[in-house]
Amino acid sequence: QKAVEHSLPKARAATVCIEIKDGSGTGVIVSEDGLVLTAAHVATGVKKKVTVILEDGTRLKAETLGLVADKDAAMIRILEKGTYPFVEMDRADTTRLGDWVFSLGHSGGFDKERGSVVRLGRLVRIASSTFQSDCMLIGGDSGGPLFDLSGKLVGIHSRVGQQLQVNMH
Repeated sequence: QKAVEHSLPKARAATVCIEIKDGSGTGVIVSEDGLVLTAAHVATGVKKKVTVILEDGTRLKAETLGLVADKDAAMIRILEKGTYPFVEMDRADTTRLGDWVFSLGHSGGFDKERGSVVRLGRLVRIASSTFQSDCMLIGGDSGGPLFDLSGKLVGIHSRVGQQLQVNMH
């Protein structure tokens, strides 16, 4: 509990809602100049205009940069110059089966009063480029971050399972 409480403010500040056409998803800022990592199925293409909404409700213009469909990963750039809250990625690949993790997402779209939704779980399966967790994700969480308890980004929500506890990152 203490680890999540310590990591949560920074993680929440960097977690964004992404509005694109008639839908929304989630993403996470991974650089101070505004690069956002999300799922490819949230970005839906390259050079698409989207709106990124920060935790405080600030709406920013952004553009999709590119995607890797087979990994369900994409990058978006915030077009407005600035310094943005961001999280570190676990580049050392320290995540292991059974580790406790927490996820954030804007399920159902942005809601300033509610904020991003936090879910705690464990890694229950690890494949070559995919984690499965038992974090309870729902629609709108896609593209959102999965963190280890130190607050490092270890995955992006890719496929929300038909059973709430079966989710791939």
